[in-house]
Amino acid sequence: MTFPSMVRCAAVAACIAAAGMSAGCVKKPNKDELSKLDEAKSAAESAEKKLYELKQERTRLESDLQQKQTELKKAEEERDNIKQKVGK
Repeated sequence: MTFPSMVRCAAVAACIAAAGMSAGCVKKPNKDELSKLDEAKSAAESAEKKLYELKQERTRLESDLQQKQTELKKAEEERDNIKQKVGK
């Protein structure tokens, strides 16, 4: 084991030991912190709802685009057929 890896192992062990000792000393959130947490939760839910709505709109627009491209292709084919008939 090289010196840097020994130092890294020691640092990891120290962090684990510190985390274990501090696990019992957890402070309960106060009203202000709970309020901020609720606001963050509401904002996240709102953002998720907006994302869902935008994905639905994108799906609808992609479907509309596909339909319009199909219509364009048919119209171009019809135009080409008419040009051939007129050109003869």
